[in-house]
Amino acid sequence: MADIDEKLRSFSEHEDAAGTPPNATLKLDQHGFPLRPQPSNDPKDPLNWNWWLKLSTLLQVSFLAFLGPFTQAYINSAYAPLAASLHITIVQASYQTTIAIVLAGVSPILWSPISNVYGRRPIFIFVSAIGIAAHAAAGAAQSWGGILAARAFVGIGTSAGMGIGAAVVADMYFMHERGTYMGVYTVFVTNGAHVAAVAGGFTAKYIGWRWCYWIPAIIVAGNWLINFFCLPETLYHRDPLTGQSLQPSRSWLQLFNFTGVHARRRLRLWDITHVFVMLKYPSVVLPTIYYSVSFGLGSVLFAVTGSAAFGSIYHFDTSQIGMAIGLSTFVGTLLGELLAGPVSDRVLYLYTKAHAGVPKPEARLQATWPGLIILPAGVIIEGVCLQHKTHWSGPVMGMGIAAFGLQIVQTNIFAYMTDASSSSQMPRSELTQTFSFTLGFYMIPFATATTYGTAWSVLAVIDAVLYIGIILLMWRGREWRERMGPPNFDKDI
Repeated sequence: MADIDEKLRSFSEHEDAAGTPPNATLKLDQHGFPLRPQPSNDPKDPLNWNWWLKLSTLLQVSFLAFLGPFTQAYINSAYAPLAASLHITIVQASYQTTIAIVLAGVSPILWSPISNVYGRRPIFIFVSAIGIAAHAAAGAAQSWGGILAARAFVGIGTSAGMGIGAAVVADMYFMHERGTYMGVYTVFVTNGAHVAAVAGGFTAKYIGWRWCYWIPAIIVAGNWLINFFCLPETLYHRDPLTGQSLQPSRSWLQLFNFTGVHARRRLRLWDITHVFVMLKYPSVVLPTIYYSVSFGLGSVLFAVTGSAAFGSIYHFDTSQIGMAIGLSTFVGTLLGELLAGPVSDRVLYLYTKAHAGVPKPEARLQATWPGLIILPAGVIIEGVCLQHKTHWSGPVMGMGIAAFGLQIVQTNIFAYMTDASSSSQMPRSELTQTFSFTLGFYMIPFATATTYGTAWSVLAVIDAVLYIGIILLMWRGREWRERMGPPNFDKDI
């Protein structure tokens, strides 16, 4: 991004020297600043689409991302009846969620490079088809081993939305818009598990825990039909400096089939390793580590421990557990987004205005400061309230506060990483899911060996300490990016 900023600036100065007005060449935003990236003159370029086509695509991809944690966590409130039916412990029952989470985390290592060469749409359609079959298999399985195997494929089949969804946002929206629209996307990502807790609790209570597999299968199948006919291809090859199109013309119909992308080369085995190459960049690895722990604390922790905690301490049934976890976090997330996306774009605009129209992605990180305090505070509140067995409203309030803080962190981190790197192959999903899946194995035993207050506070302190990486990026992030240069492994894609 720094490289593009410098080229845009010099390009504009060259045009001025030649006597040609800059806006005759560079396309500008509503504030008179050059658009980043520069769009082509092709109306089928996703950057040039009508607002309604962009919004419908954003909502479809966001809902796909929502379905990942939603379908993985739909069973969470029903661990107790499932465990009783299959003669396993509640902790063992939670493994079906953790195995889905980890497979959903590692699968984008494959989906991301394929989508960069052959397009986003084929991945969404193909992966969702796997998800439909896997959910149905879980519902039909008669043994605990069969359910675990099916749930592994559930993780694979629901991984595309979270794995490459942020790339679609970057395909359609300019840098100065990404805070707001990335915020829409992340609200869906975060609330998948929250809504699942409520819906799954009532499903298990009134029609049985097996329907916690069948209902997600039906929802994913219905959404697959909508995507098949209505989800367009967003991958487009252009010069980000000049906006010149680098691909043949295509019809509108081609956007809705599987011929909308002109592959500039074939997929190479080496492409799969690019996500690991990105870890050498501080602007990638530092926010990814911080976000991975934050997402685990502000969302997954409550999903994988709520059934055991609220069931044993407050003797809640499945529907009550679902409402306790889901409603508080859902409200917290929506309120948090009010201070996330719009604030992020505003902070970036003010910085750009004060620096001669040249933006700095690190400016967005200033908007994460409230999350540093609010997220760990909410986690500690829930842990302490569970430890002292306060009224159930205490831990519920703690979860809502933590979700509020997580949304502030999540939107700004996603927008920053998209702006700071020219590559769409980010290890966000891989590291986030890898950390999150471990929580189900050790957090309840950790709380039993110590106390809920101690266990939850330890994670909260770790999360706060990791914010040092974000502070370092605010201080030296731009210098590091300019010295290392942008990744060049996908220049020919």
